[in-house]
Amino acid sequence: MVDSVDDLRREIDDLDNNLHDLLMKRADLVKKIGEEKRRNKIQVIQPDREAVMIRRLMDRHHGALPRHAVVRIWRELVGAVSLLQTDVKVIVCAPDEQMTEAWDMAKNYFGSVVPMQKMTNPMNALSMVKEGEVTFAVLPWPDDQDPKPWWAYMRGESPEKIAHIVASLPYGSGVDSRTRPGFKALVVGCLKFNDSGNDHSFLFLDLDDSISRARIVDRLKAMGLTPLSLLSRKGHPGLERTQHFVEVDRYIANGEMTDQILVKLENTDGNCICLGGYPVIPALES
Repeated sequence: MVDSVDDLRREIDDLDNNLHDLLMKRADLVKKIGEEKRRNKIQVIQPDREAVMIRRLMDRHHGALPRHAVVRIWRELVGAVSLLQTDVKVIVCAPDEQMTEAWDMAKNYFGSVVPMQKMTNPMNALSMVKEGEVTFAVLPWPDDQDPKPWWAYMRGESPEKIAHIVASLPYGSGVDSRTRPGFKALVVGCLKFNDSGNDHSFLFLDLDDSISRARIVDRLKAMGLTPLSLLSRKGHPGLERTQHFVEVDRYIANGEMTDQILVKLENTDGNCICLGGYPVIPALES
């Protein structure tokens, strides 16, 4: 019996050595990829590529190791190698009573080695992203009760200061049972929101007051888009405008599609911008 246990432990030690060798090799390859990206001016951090990787692993995964553990391991890897490619810094923004949940979700997503700091004011956090003081901000999921919602201030004065939503937290359902049910956040950074093959998008609409929320929902559905949430606020004082924040169930790129939305709403002098979105991650409970 003892010999059998010892043999199994030696086999595990060999596997650990092999895993460590592969991790070191992977880190070297990622560092080389980062150098090539910078040389060719390619976006270094790519949440869409990371999501495709996670989906591929979940499709092939089997056995006793929980799915959420696999995702945690790979998110830790992604966070560690991101520091090899670029200087990643994260600010976590949440009210004091929600900071523990927000911090845990951010740590699960970015990993334990990426520097993070806390803040309670989302407008200040968003400004730090735009000014390049931090790479990402984890911001509270928007709700209708906020009189000054951060999503209304995402547009930048110059292309390099345009922030996009690039991920949602928690990263897949069932990742962390300590997180209160329904507690969510969004990750914002000054990088492009790219198509991962299964995404949700957030649209910013600045429309005439005559355009009702019901019309927005109906016209988006007529275009094959399913609105998942719709928040609204009055625009600038003195202007008969209303701003809307709409989540839809597919990837939207700025350009032809956003122009078509304004035509469908019969408000071509309005404004429709995709503020980004997030890759949909498979359920991780099992």
